[in-house]
Order: sequence, then C-alpha cells, then structure tokens
Amino acid sequence: MAASAKILLFKSKTYKDGKHPVLLRIVIDRKPKYFSVGSNLKCFPEQWDSELSEFNKTFPSYKQANINIRTSLSDAEDILLRLQRNDPNFTHVDFEKQFLKKNQKIYLFEYMDSIITRLKNSDKIGNSLIYSTTKNALKDFFVKEPELKEITKKNLQMFVEHCQSKGLKPNTISNYLRTLRAVYNKARNEENFDYYPFKNFNWKPLKSKTQKRAISKVDMIRIMNFPAEPGTSLFDARELFTFMYLCYGLNFSDLAKLEEPNIYQVDNLFILKYERSKGGKLYEIPLDEKALRILEYYRENNKDSKYIFPILNEDIHITPKQINTRIKTAIKKFNADMKTIGEELEIPVKLTSYVSRHTFASVLVKAGADIFTISEMMGHSDLQTTKIYIQDLDFTEKIEASKNLID
Repeated sequence: MAASAKILLFKSKTYKDGKHPVLLRIVIDRKPKYFSVGSNLKCFPEQWDSELSEFNKTFPSYKQANINIRTSLSDAEDILLRLQRNDPNFTHVDFEKQFLKKNQKIYLFEYMDSIITRLKNSDKIGNSLIYSTTKNALKDFFVKEPELKEITKKNLQMFVEHCQSKGLKPNTISNYLRTLRAVYNKARNEENFDYYPFKNFNWKPLKSKTQKRAISKVDMIRIMNFPAEPGTSLFDARELFTFMYLCYGLNFSDLAKLEEPNIYQVDNLFILKYERSKGGKLYEIPLDEKALRILEYYRENNKDSKYIFPILNEDIHITPKQINTRIKTAIKKFNADMKTIGEELEIPVKLTSYVSRHTFASVLVKAGADIFTISEMMGHSDLQTTKIYIQDLDFTEKIEASKNLID
C-alpha cells in the first residue's frame, strides 16, 4: 500500500491573526489526513519556505522550530515503514495510534504533581515529600518546565554539576536522580512512554562510601546498661534504641506506630507482627526476654494510649501528615539523646536510629550468621542491600582473617 508523509503550511485554515497551521500530511492509499505537530507551530505565508517545507529565517526561533518539525516527519516516516512491514493493509487509525503515542507530551513538573497527589491520597506522606523536594531541586535548575522527552543525558549531567556547585552531597544528588528515574519508570509503565534518558548513565561519581554506622556488640551492651532514670528522655532513648536493635533493626517510624494488636502469642512465644512503612513488607519477629521487659514497661507506663510507645498521641496526631510531622520531630529528639549517651560512653560512632539497624546486621555476621539469613531477617529484596549493612569489619577482624594467609 502506498503511503507518504509531508510537512506543509495548511492554508485552508486561517487563524484570527492571519497565520496558518503547520501540519503533517499523511497519505495512505491516496487518502490524506492531517496531524498537528505542535500547537505553537503556525506562521504567515511569507515565513514559510514551500520548496523546503520548513520555516525561513523570518520566523522567530526558526532553527529550533525546523528541528521540531523534522523530528515529527522522521517519526512519521519510521512509523509508516514499520506499519508497511508488519501489515500492508494498515489504515490512518493504525498510524494515528502510534504517532500520538510517539508524540505525547508529558511535562515534568505537572506529571510530578500528579504523582505527589496520588501519594498523598494513599497516605504515603513520606514518599510525597521526597518527590516534592526533588521537584523543587529540578525547578531550581530548569529555566522553564521541560517535557520528559526533552531531558537528555547531558541535562542530567549538568543537573549533577548544578547541585555540586551548591555544595550538595553525592547521596543527596543521587536521591534526586533516583526519584527522577522513578518518574520516568512510572511514565513508561502507566503512560506507555518510551523515552528514557538514564540508559548507560554514569552513577559511579555519586557513589560515596557511607559513614560507618555500626557499633560493636560490647558498645551495644554498654548502651543497654547506660544509667538513666525512668521517666527521662535519656531512659526512653536507651530503651527504644535497644528494642529496635533486638527487633531486627526496627525502623523508628514503624516503632512509633506499634499498637497492642501487633503483638500476638503462640504457645509461650510472643511475636511482633507488622508491615514496614517502607515497601509494605510483612515482618514477624519473635521477642526475647529483654524486648518483652521493655514492652511491659511501656504497657504499664503508657497504658492510656493506643500506641505502645510514647511517641504518638491519637488525639493529636490523626492525619497521615500530622503523624509524619510528629515522627520527624520525635526522631530529632531521639537522635539528640542518643548522641548524648554516645558521648558519655565515648563511643566513636555518632549514634542515631540507623545505628541500631546497622549494628544488628554487623553483630550477627561477626557471630557467624550467614548473609542469607540476615538478609531475610532484615527484609531485603537482594543481598547487595544487606552487604551495605555489614561492610564495616574493624581492623581486629581483618587481622584475624588475614592470618589464614600464612597459618
């Protein structure tokens, strides 16, 4: 079947300002049909070169405009060739489906706003904040809102350099780019969008070694035994840190949301059961005597609340946003108290909520537990993530391990 594509000035239609639209004409089996190549692509007859089928120098930004129409023409010709190869009896409808898909316009900030709204509506406040922060960083870089298909690998690299010039750390820049990559993946999965600028993108310059977060088992026990009066913030920090450590490195946000139904009993064994806020994975953790003693203390001293631990107040922290804001405030206070404990015990690592999770993994691997078991206990989807938590072996262990080279 004969088919052709051409860009032309469509003089049969005239706008109020006297301009005519520039359209793509597709002829299939001698029947023409016209398609838009951009709502802003219109001009006066004297601004159009009919022989070359392009804008002349009198048209504003004619070079970029001509690039745009040539791209549309090239896309159309590729689609026609593909259709002729796959189905000789294709129609204008077949062409239109593929052309509109190829030329769909998805604007970055508008699309990110739709993602943010969906996250908020599904009570994923933390994730929505990540997208909002990334959007603000991108708005600071781009002069005007780009379409997703306008962002190139060069733009990504220039964004990295822009962030570096502002003194941002590699991890922060990497988080921005991973979020942007997630935007493209969502567009590809949900909008049938087929453009992707991250192919073969070089992530290595953004990979910095994470500061050591794990402490030794000896220091962990010293924290457990740190003298603190019940009812003080240092006492609560010590007990919560210990409970998180004993519960496979329980996340602070998940700790704050624990309620009595999260604890159940099987024979003489008590189990903590919860879904992690990050990823929604289900955890079931058998509780040892120390963890149970901590639970009993807060059951007795926080019994007027539906929450086990004294972090959230159900009468005040009601909406997901209120809960998220309260947890962020509480974790700052918790980290400040843990820093005080660490300084008094002269522990060389700055103590934060993350240290309990890293220490849990580190202590187990040093005790001989295999990485597969640790990965399962921590709920990781791959071993590579687990390796990040257990990468810090101190010099004593390295020296002992190296003795096998000659002994």
